Amino acid sequence: MNNPAVSAAIATKGRSQLVVHFQFRLSPETSIGPALLQLLWSTAADSRRVKVGRQPRRNAGGFIYSLYAPMDLQNLAAVEIRLRALLDRHVAGALPTLTRMHV
Repeated sequence: MNNPAVSAAIATKGRSQLVVHFQFRLSPETSIGPALLQLLWSTAADSRRVKVGRQPRRNAGGFIYSLYAPMDLQNLAAVEIRLRALLDRHVAGALPTLTRMHV
């Protein structure tokens, strides 16, 4: 039996799951702590429901940083503008490599 309320709840839950919206790389000489990155991302996304991650780069030094937020994060263009401004002020070298993962 197809229950519309259950279907709507499942669809809503899917949209609120955290996905990677942006990634950037930093050279081995540059880094950012998780607390500051979480604060910058939360401010740019205008949401406290965000997460940050860091993975070593394969075949290169430094790290790849991933910025997670709900799939239905609103106004990604404005979020990206705020994020770029914050990274420019606080993280040397991050801007040239910032990539939006969803269109």
